Amino acid sequence: MTAAKFLSALALAALTACADTEPQYLLEPAPSKLRVNSVVRTVLVRTVSLPTYAADQKIAVQGEGGEVLASDFGLWADEPERATTLIISRNLNTMTSARVAPEPWPLPEPPKGVIDIRIETFIATQSDTFRMSGQYFMGSETPDPIENFDDPDAPPKIVPAPLSDKARVFDIVVALPVKTAAAIAAAQATALTTLSEQIARDMAS
Repeated sequence: MTAAKFLSALALAALTACADTEPQYLLEPAPSKLRVNSVVRTVLVRTVSLPTYAADQKIAVQGEGGEVLASDFGLWADEPERATTLIISRNLNTMTSARVAPEPWPLPEPPKGVIDIRIETFIATQSDTFRMSGQYFMGSETPDPIENFDDPDAPPKIVPAPLSDKARVFDIVVALPVKTAAAIAAAQATALTTLSEQIARDMAS
């Protein structure tokens, strides 16, 4: 091994050791009493899109001047986009009558509806709140027209999509009196439950 490769290996080992000593925090789902009947039986949740700072495993916070800072709290225990997607899928499974799963789709029956969530703001702010804002989109493919074989001259019957197309904007703010990793995780979970409830109600109409 050359000296350069040896030094590179030492630097990598040092970085790994430092990462191993940092505390890691879980994002746990917050409970909800909402229960609705979905208009479709199966729904796919696409991987949630997060801002770059929120997709990092280092916990980010907003500074006094509005700047985004990497905190010294530690790390998220899971990849934030994966954890966020799984929690929303789990929430919608318990809140609605549909079978909901994240991509890649794991069930034999194809999904009848699709939900795409794009988060723009996802951070503990300088004003003692946690803010989550963005957009979500949902819908399903329009079924093929139904032919009337008893009357070949009759026009095909147009069937609407089972889950109508929707595009929604959300801006959710949760109080955050203490800016610690545990408090930020709890506020995130509360915000995701609030968003899941909004999406669940749209799945029922």
